[in-house]
Amino acid sequence: MTVALQSGRVLERTVPMRDAVELRVHDPQAAREVRPGQFFQIGVDAPHTLLRRPYSAAWADPERGDLGFIFNVVGAGSDWLARLDDGDEIDLLGPLGRGFDLDGDRPAICVAGGLGVAVFPGVVAALLARRRPITMFIGARTAAQLLPARRFAGADVRAATDDGSAGYRGPVTDLLLRGGGYELFACGPTPMLQALVQRAPVLGISLGSIQIALETPMGCGLGTCLGCAVPGRGGGYLLSCQHGPCVRADRLDWSRMTDAFHD
Repeated sequence: MTVALQSGRVLERTVPMRDAVELRVHDPQAAREVRPGQFFQIGVDAPHTLLRRPYSAAWADPERGDLGFIFNVVGAGSDWLARLDDGDEIDLLGPLGRGFDLDGDRPAICVAGGLGVAVFPGVVAALLARRRPITMFIGARTAAQLLPARRFAGADVRAATDDGSAGYRGPVTDLLLRGGGYELFACGPTPMLQALVQRAPVLGISLGSIQIALETPMGCGLGTCLGCAVPGRGGGYLLSCQHGPCVRADRLDWSRMTDAFHD
């Protein structure tokens, strides 16, 4: 893996679901080297924004040299990115961190809550390339905030919404299947991940078979600022940018986890 400072070019800006923006970026080196679950530190040029912003790659197409980023507009940095248009340059540092370990032959279950769904188009495509059966559970507050099922072609897609406007009414973790025999990949708000971890023993799912893509604040993305530390099982801390963002659930101390983004 090569970590490089690169200048990509925006090819297209779309709105894939309510309150979200997707940028399709042309950067052949980045598209070739990124793995599902890895992220980039993206430079922004908005007023009073000194730091880059971390975004996981939603998908990559190495043959075309394109990759995508899906994000919510929550502040000055993401607002600036959301205003980029076709032909604009975009400054990428990466790919960074550890992606998902997708090798294996067991059926895969992917669980996404809210914007945690952004990483899964690429994950599902990579699992399909390995000929693994996939069930995709996606959850959101309402139907308009669900990424369309066509983005996961080849997977068995099931939805859950808080208001019941699509699929099951209730938390997406309620859709989890009882019994082992499969591997689980998850990304979403910390409360959702904590609920998943709490339910796992009841359902006969070992924490070692659950891989989590962490959503944590990051400053540098390189392990220098220590801003992305999360509590490790048995004491100490892991750095999301180096030990993650994708880690197995049994490596974390969930009793000490905090929700830095959603509190």
